[in-house]
Amino acid sequence: MPHIVIFMLGAGAAALFKAVGGPILRPVLKTVVKTGIVLGRQAQEFAAEVTEDFQDVAAEASAEIGTGAKKTRAKAKA
Repeated sequence: MPHIVIFMLGAGAAALFKAVGGPILRPVLKTVVKTGIVLGRQAQEFAAEVTEDFQDVAAEASAEIGTGAKKTRAKAKA
């Protein structure tokens, strides 16, 4: 039974908040959501750039290892 009372109090508070604070807080909430979207997009771009940089470094390191292995084999044959 206490859960129903808590639910009813919450529903009443939400209705009161919507009636009184909704029109005032809606622009603030909208700004917060837009900021979150922009930050999310910037984070995605940053992650893509970091991934690309890491892939470049990994490819360079792999190429150097491949080149080093060829030199070692050539020295061993000589």
